[in-house]
Amino acid sequence: MGEIRSLSVGRYQALLIGLAILAFTAVVFLFNLLPLGWACGIFFGACYLVLAVRWPVWGLVLICSLLTVEGIYAGQLEMTEIRLIGIGAFGAWLAHMVIYRKRVRINSTFVAALVLFLWAGVSFLWAKDTEAAALYYGTFAQQVLLFLLTINVIENERDFRLVMASLLLGAVATSQLSINLFVTNIIERARAFEAQDPNSYAMTVGLAIIAGLYLTSMLKNIWLKLGSVLFACLLAFPLILAQSRSGWLAVGAGLIVFLWYTRNRLRNILIVGAVLTGVISASFAMGLVNITLIQRASMLLALRERGSDRFDIWLVAGKIFADNPVLGVGYYQFPVVYNRYRVDTPGIRKDQVPNRDPHSLYFKVVTELGIVGLVLLGLILWNIWREETLPRSKIPWITTVLLAYVMAGGIGVSIFNSKFLWLCLALASKAQTLARERLAAEEVG
Repeated sequence: MGEIRSLSVGRYQALLIGLAILAFTAVVFLFNLLPLGWACGIFFGACYLVLAVRWPVWGLVLICSLLTVEGIYAGQLEMTEIRLIGIGAFGAWLAHMVIYRKRVRINSTFVAALVLFLWAGVSFLWAKDTEAAALYYGTFAQQVLLFLLTINVIENERDFRLVMASLLLGAVATSQLSINLFVTNIIERARAFEAQDPNSYAMTVGLAIIAGLYLTSMLKNIWLKLGSVLFACLLAFPLILAQSRSGWLAVGAGLIVFLWYTRNRLRNILIVGAVLTGVISASFAMGLVNITLIQRASMLLALRERGSDRFDIWLVAGKIFADNPVLGVGYYQFPVVYNRYRVDTPGIRKDQVPNRDPHSLYFKVVTELGIVGLVLLGLILWNIWREETLPRSKIPWITTVLLAYVMAGGIGVSIFNSKFLWLCLALASKAQTLARERLAAEEVG
């Protein structure tokens, strides 16, 4: 595993501590200058920042707990508060590195992700609309940094469980809002605000369900186990109401892999089937299911039906790839060239809306970054699977489940720039590293 030495600035440690004390004193004085709510918010924010500097994993915990909120605002780029939290978490980690003289840890998966990021930047040379690409390239950079942050701040299995718990609890805390607004507004897709992307929200909720399964398997306290499995079952309601067929497919793939790794497979399959039946029955009994949800569920495999235009979009994507197989059309250029290729693609509906998203991770990568980009994406997934060259019997099941989840979800959703994708990949990679450390400790012991 490669390492980069941090800058040795121990002589500034006293200065940093002094500045922290000064900042704390200033916050206290703010209680006399600002309303109580603002003063309390600043005070507790400063306290949390100090906590994150000492234990950077708490910064990541805050990011993960707000992941479903970020799904709510997925249609907007101006998410000031969310971005400030991310900047604060990353800054706290850097301060921790400086103060405690630690080193940055990188692995082969991060190197592959960095190469893919650089290749996306090179594709600007032949992109039609570099302004639009540059806007989302900054988002891509943030996801790569999130990957780096995750594999560094999670130092042991306790930290790993803490992050998984934050995913679960954050999703549970925000799910009621989506359920309530679905019931009161009776809209077609379960969404908390107009800007929410139901597919992104569903994939985030699915990740939280996997986190619940992980905690149920790893925790020893019976009450914590029971709470984790109950919360995971509760999240089935917002997952269903989000009406994301890709989200359903991804969770189904993750559950299949999870059940494969369990000892009593038949018993666990029956339990999962009973829980799913109970959730669906309860949804009908509470009046949460409307005709739109039933129609979308019935069209899960009928891609050519009206209202499910992914197949037509993929036909256009195939034509784009045929004309630009090696290099692609450039990063984030699919919406730019879509309308031109749509007109020339036979056999698709004529009511297709222009400037569409590819609705697939794989079509997005292969059309925008070409075969080169697709190979680099495959290299990332392969490196995660073989990150620590562990024997196959020692590969953590959570790594396989997370890989199955994102690979299945990527079939019908363009999750390339989604924070939860790169978080999933980082968690899967880190689980391998922790397994290697545990195996080495057992060999020494």
